[in-house]
Parts: sequence; C-alpha cells; structure tokens
Amino acid sequence: MSRGRNFDRVILLLILFAVCFFGIITVNTLDRNRRAIAELREAVESMPAGGVMLNYSNAAGAVQGCKLAEYYDQKAPRGGTFTKAIASDTGTLNPVLSNDAIAADIIGMCVASLATRDPQNPEEFVPLIAESWQISDNGKRITVKLRQGVLWQDFVDPDSGKRVPEKVVTAHDFVFYVDVVRNPKVNAAHLSNYFRDMDSCRAISDYELEVVWKNEYFRSLEMTLGLIPLPRHFYCPDGKFDPEKFNYDHKRNKMIVGCGAYKLTRYVSNQRYEFVRYNNYFGNALGIAPPIRKCVFEVVGNENTRFQMLLSGELDQLSITPDQWVKRSQDKPFSSHVLTVGETSEEFPLSEGENLRKIKYLANVYMYIGYNMRNELFKDKRVRQALTMLCDRRKILDDIYYGQGRITSGPIFCDSAYYDQNIRPWPFDPAQAKKLLAEAGWRDSNGNGILDKDGREFVFTALQVAGNKNQELILSIFKEDLARAGIDMKIVAMDWSLYLKKLESRDYEVCSLGWGMPYESDPYQVWHSSQTGGNGSNHVGFENAEADRLITEIRRTFDVGERIKLFHEFHKLIHEEQPYTFLVVPETLLVVSGRMHNVRCFPLGVDSSMFWVAK
Repeated sequence: MSRGRNFDRVILLLILFAVCFFGIITVNTLDRNRRAIAELREAVESMPAGGVMLNYSNAAGAVQGCKLAEYYDQKAPRGGTFTKAIASDTGTLNPVLSNDAIAADIIGMCVASLATRDPQNPEEFVPLIAESWQISDNGKRITVKLRQGVLWQDFVDPDSGKRVPEKVVTAHDFVFYVDVVRNPKVNAAHLSNYFRDMDSCRAISDYELEVVWKNEYFRSLEMTLGLIPLPRHFYCPDGKFDPEKFNYDHKRNKMIVGCGAYKLTRYVSNQRYEFVRYNNYFGNALGIAPPIRKCVFEVVGNENTRFQMLLSGELDQLSITPDQWVKRSQDKPFSSHVLTVGETSEEFPLSEGENLRKIKYLANVYMYIGYNMRNELFKDKRVRQALTMLCDRRKILDDIYYGQGRITSGPIFCDSAYYDQNIRPWPFDPAQAKKLLAEAGWRDSNGNGILDKDGREFVFTALQVAGNKNQELILSIFKEDLARAGIDMKIVAMDWSLYLKKLESRDYEVCSLGWGMPYESDPYQVWHSSQTGGNGSNHVGFENAEADRLITEIRRTFDVGERIKLFHEFHKLIHEEQPYTFLVVPETLLVVSGRMHNVRCFPLGVDSSMFWVAK
C-alpha cells in the first residue's frame, strides 16, 4: 500500500511539474506575443493612412531637402511617451485668438508654418510647408512655392458629429489666415498690428503664394515665412465666415485642426492635453518627424507639486524656479554637468546615479518697471534715471533669481549683436539719484520725509499682478530703497484681467512686467510714438522724435551691419531716456529626464521634438 501511495505521489509531482513547466512556457509565450502585438501596433500606428510605411533606415535620400534633418537622429527608435507639466490651462486654442505662451506651446505641437529659423544658425530660414521662395530686390514682394502633399488632419465636427477626412493644404489657407487676422471684427489686435504694413496676400495658384509689403521692412521675410495656414473647412463648415462665431465658438476654440507633427487626441479641462504623432505629417518624408509617439501636457498649478513629479519620474521635462535650481538640484539624481548652448546629451552623458539632466540658457525675455510718462511725476528723464539708480538690481538678481540671469540696459536680447555691450546698466547709486532729483526740483520742503515739488508730494502707486511672487518681491525691494530717498511708492495687487484693462486704458502710474523678444526684434510696436494709443504696446507713452527716426530707419534697412549700428544708437537713446527701469534677463532653467536622448541646447533653446527614448 505504501509503495502504491508513493507511486501516486510521484505521478502527482510529475503532473504538477508538467503544469508548472508548460504554464511558464505559456506565460512566456503570451508575454512574447504581447510584446510582438505592441511592436506591431506601434508599427501600424506609424504607418501613413495609405498603408505605406516610411523606411527610416533608408532616409538619406529623403532628408536632403531639409536642413533640420541633421539635428534628428535618423536611427532613433520610434515610440514612447514624453510628459511635461504646464502651470495652467489656457482659454482658447484658436491660433488667431490666443495670446499666451502656454497656448502657443500647445498649438505649436499641431501646426506648421511656411518656414522656421535654423535652431543652430538662427539667421537662416529652413523650409517647412514652403518648398522655396523668391524675394524682390527691395524685399517688398515675396513669392512662395508650397510643398505638395501637406494634409490637414481629420477631425470630428463638434456640431454635426461627423468625421471630416484629411484635406490638402493650399495657398488659399494662408490667405484665409491673413484675412481673418486683419478682419477688424476678429479679436486679434495682438496680431493685426504686425500685418499693418502688408499690402496684399494672394494665392497665385493652389501651391503658389504671393505676399506684397507696402514698405521696405527688414522683417518682411520673417513675417512672411512665419505665416501659418488656417483651416477654413473647420471654422466655416457652411462656407461662410462669421467673425462673431469665430470669436466665441467655444467648442471649436478648444480644438486644434493642424497639419503639423502631432495631433491633439484628448483634452481634459484643467487636467491634461494628449497628443499622438500624426501619421501623415509631411515631415516624415523630410526626416524631421518626431521619434516620440505620444506627448502629454499635465496641468499642475503648484510649483512644488511639479518638482515632486519630476523627482518621482512622472515628468520628462520641467522648467524649475531659481531657488529650486540652487537649493534642490545640486546633488544626484541631478547631473553635475549643466548643458549649455552648443552642447548635446551625447557629448556629455550622465554619470552613475544621475537621471535628471540640467540645462541652462538665457531666456528671450526681459523684466522691467515702466513709468507712465503722461504723469507729471515721470516726464523729466533725470527723475527716471534717478528711479533706476534707486533700484538695487543686483539685489533683485541675487535674492529673487538667485543669480540666474543678467542685469540688462535695454530692450534688446543681450546675447544679440544688436545689443551694444559698451552700454553699462545704470548703477545702484542712491547718492547720485538724490542729486538728480534735487536738480529736477524735488526736495523735502516741509520736513515730513517725503520729497515734494510745486506743492505735490512724490507719491505714486505701482500695479502688481495678484499672486505673482517675483513681482511682489521686486516691488518690495524697490519700495524700501525709494522710501530711503523720500519717495513713497504704494503697491496695489489685482487680477491679470483688471491689470490688462489698466494698461490698455493707460490708467496707471507705474507697472511691472516683462517683454518677450524675437531673435530679430522690431522696436516699433513698443517704442514708436504712433503706438501710444489704441492697440499699441507703447503704454508708457514714450514719445521721442529721434527714436521714431531710428525705428523707421531700422525697419527699412536690410543690411545687417548697418541695422546693428542703428540699433546701437537706439539702445543708447533708450538708456539715456529710461522710460523703463530695465531689470534682468532671467535664465531658462530646464531639467530633462535621463530617459531622453538627443537632447540639444541651441541658441534658441531646446526642441523636444528631437528627443527619443530607448525601447
């Protein structure tokens, strides 16, 4: 009996072993199948709709037409997800109506322009939707030949619920964009002013566009090549354009129908945006298709929460604050080497224990304190110079920006040839400031500690955007130094919408803001005297005949060397007049996950469309 029971146990053990053995084989087989299915799905999703898969291993012939292709790794694996955080949701995704950096970032994922600047050599333009262009001798007439086969992405109409198929992009779509921007009933004042010197934009044929400018303008080529198409079939499903509906169609204005590298596939209000690589993107044939399949923008308002998400691996890219950079990113897992302009991740691989790469470059923006020169307090340039000398900008840079930036002396990007390096910022010099104020007639005649002149005390109010921590700290430092000199500055915080109304109506005394700067800036919008009213950005009311002359000459000078000389003269004039106290140019402090390869720091920043992740 015992022998029989032992035999039964052996049989049972053999059966159990067989079950385990074949179970393991089955699990491994299923796992291999799952991997194979995932790889197959990735391959299928990478196919153009026509069913022809792009052969990336034989892309050499296809990439010769686009210089950008040299910055992409043509052997990079296709797939993976890239996640970043944005501080807030945006009001509209309409590319004509939107006027904030976050919206521009989101829209930029899905749209494409005629051309773009070469990120490594920004003075050169690289064709995108444009195949080529010709410019007349005076630069006023530009003819663009469009690339054929560029497609509008398909979409589901928000009203009818019907799927609208892909459609070819033509020159008429660019004409439609210009017409809409210039339509006075469309809420596009922030854009329309840049097109005021455009005489006409017309389609010669479906694939040829002609743009004519009224005057000789050095940025006419940049403005022309920066044009984007606008999908008439999306915004005008019935064929008719209605400005009112265009402005306030909330369903459509929360959608993007583009022709770019990614397609917006999911949006959850105040939570996230999800993009998937567009299979029929024209950049596939040019070698400039992004390797990463999916991108996610998480809406996270709290900066500390964003930082914790970065540490936990939930984010692949994050712009961090100066204090986080200095106090919280000096040790592993952050990289000891900081990537700067001209460097790549392949040249400087991460060391053991490092999985977060630090990158730093100057931002194309400057911060300032602006004085409303319609107010008698600020009409004398000696007063404005004195106010700047009472602003401890070194303390602002060190205490608020933790030294991550530069003090600037004018409204020009300080790493540009157009910025005169010989002009030094006004020093922090309270003694000299008091002398200038006395020369301008300001004295404490009644001994109450406040300067006065002609019966008026030197008291004014500065506006602050509610919740803007940096602005609050800047104005607090300024207030203390002004008080020591006998000037009383009061600070009033208000919501951005009300702040903006105050600027537009010129109903303020002092403001604190920042301006973004393109690679080649045009001072007209902010500094020409014609822009002091209406929709112009010269809200401080700066009027100077010599500045107007220089601005006019700058705009019609095509020779770069001559234009640099004119900019230097303009820089010197603005420095002397001090309509703003020019504060600092902050540095962009970026952290990118070590999962990302082909990370490059260009003069114009970092382009995440070039990243790839290992499978």
